[in-house]
Amino acid sequence: MKKHLLIIVSALVSVLSLNLIAVTAAEPTVKNIYYDDVYSFSEGMSRVVKNGKYGFMDQTGNVAINLEYDYVRDFSDGFAAVSKGGTWYDEEGYVDGKWGFIDSTGKVVVPIIYDKVCDFSEGLAAVVKDGKLGFVDTTGKVVIPLTYDCSMYEEFYFNHGLAVVAAGDFEDPDIFVIDENGNTAFDFKYDYARLSGYSEGMLAVAVGGDWGIGGPYYWARSYNFGKYGFIDTNGNEIVAPVYDYASDFREGIAVVCKDGKWGAIDENGDVVVPIIYTDISFPSNGLLCVCNDEGKWGYVDYTGKVVADFKFDLCNTFREGYVTNSIDGKWGALDTTRKTVIPFKYYNLWNFSEGLVRVRMVEDGKWGYMDAGGNIAIDPVYQAATDFSDGVAIVVKDGKFGIISKTSIPYTATPTTSTVLVNGSPVAFDAYLINGNNYFKLRDLAYILSGTDKQFEVTWDDTLKAINLISGKPYTVSGGEMATGSKNTATAYPSAATVFINGVRVELTAYTINGFNYFKLRDLGKEFDFGVIWDGTAKTIRIDTSSSYSE
Repeated sequence: MKKHLLIIVSALVSVLSLNLIAVTAAEPTVKNIYYDDVYSFSEGMSRVVKNGKYGFMDQTGNVAINLEYDYVRDFSDGFAAVSKGGTWYDEEGYVDGKWGFIDSTGKVVVPIIYDKVCDFSEGLAAVVKDGKLGFVDTTGKVVIPLTYDCSMYEEFYFNHGLAVVAAGDFEDPDIFVIDENGNTAFDFKYDYARLSGYSEGMLAVAVGGDWGIGGPYYWARSYNFGKYGFIDTNGNEIVAPVYDYASDFREGIAVVCKDGKWGAIDENGDVVVPIIYTDISFPSNGLLCVCNDEGKWGYVDYTGKVVADFKFDLCNTFREGYVTNSIDGKWGALDTTRKTVIPFKYYNLWNFSEGLVRVRMVEDGKWGYMDAGGNIAIDPVYQAATDFSDGVAIVVKDGKFGIISKTSIPYTATPTTSTVLVNGSPVAFDAYLINGNNYFKLRDLAYILSGTDKQFEVTWDDTLKAINLISGKPYTVSGGEMATGSKNTATAYPSAATVFINGVRVELTAYTINGFNYFKLRDLGKEFDFGVIWDGTAKTIRIDTSSSYSE
């Protein structure tokens, strides 16, 4: 299996001495700020560079954290890794310099004294000093002493309260699975475990082979670890080590390789996608992209059924319910039903981000944005453009960087005429259809589902200025729920609302219509695991809290 990357500008790299402009979907307004380079937004912050020094700007284009570091990484879980004192860096900053962490205010929370740091996960971050690895918390306190060995090019994370660490000779190390107190969780009897840790409660392990570099799969770090299998968080063997390679689990599926062919297994170890393909993608939105012997790509579901024929030029996975790909060099897009939503006639399309996809109409053309209905949402007038994040994207026009907001882009919202059944009973929601998807008021849905197994509470966090949803908790009525709408076509604007579910920030597609936020029904079904079924014959939407969500 290989990584297939679409090499288009995703971070606006190596463009020197450009002004920064703040723009909307209309005319730009110039701001008197200059950077040598800017990067895509992450958690509301963009990395910026001037005269070799890094800092962060916010979504208004203002400096949020001073440009005083020799290198920085994107914000993740509210923290960003920063480095000082280095003379040269690769993209991950592993060479030279000392590392620590700052929070979103710019405060140093982990001192800048380490040779390497990994991003925080479950409140802990791996740090390395003088070749030894341990873990610190978000205050910088060392909670697991730096006693383990590490490769500078491996990442270490906690997942499900466990982390994988190594000690001893690099070519023949001892592997340990430890808990958040640094205690050994169970006896480890294999020769290798993926150091990045558990995925969906499963850990890839291997027996035989060599620890050192020299294996056949460069994209998988080129280690030849023998035969792969999986264990659970208690150390029980779930899948015997019989595969030449096995990926992490995603959506209950792991990609495996045997005798040079690729397929997929489920969490019981059963082969669900036949091991017959020459290449394969990671699982995404219930589908896998697979390559046949002729070098053409198609899509199969998690039962192995071919759902899109082998006619695509490359591998690309679904994002936000859509996938972009090319046929004979022309780009278009499909939805999860494999219906063509954007015709295959464009020079290039990038992935969907927050309901929009970057498009280049012709070979020598400029970049713009298109919606899921194939309509131009933002005219193609930019020399370069990034994906949207938190409602904004970075663009280049006339030699100037800019920030473009999608909240000013109007969409047509048509009242949903389909019958809606909740657990078999008809319910009259004030819902709208936008770009082929149904959008419901968040409080209306919480009100109707309250008392069921899939109930959730809706609260407002005034400190974070965010909507907080709490699963399993009864809904508190605030008044105005289930009010009848006008039933007229309305104008919708992408919502910039920040949403947390059980304290974890999530990305949900939402629009503002007449002052109310409407959320994509399928997004909510997926997050709270209730069934959303479309009956095309009866033109009925069925919401079923006794079943789980499926694409």
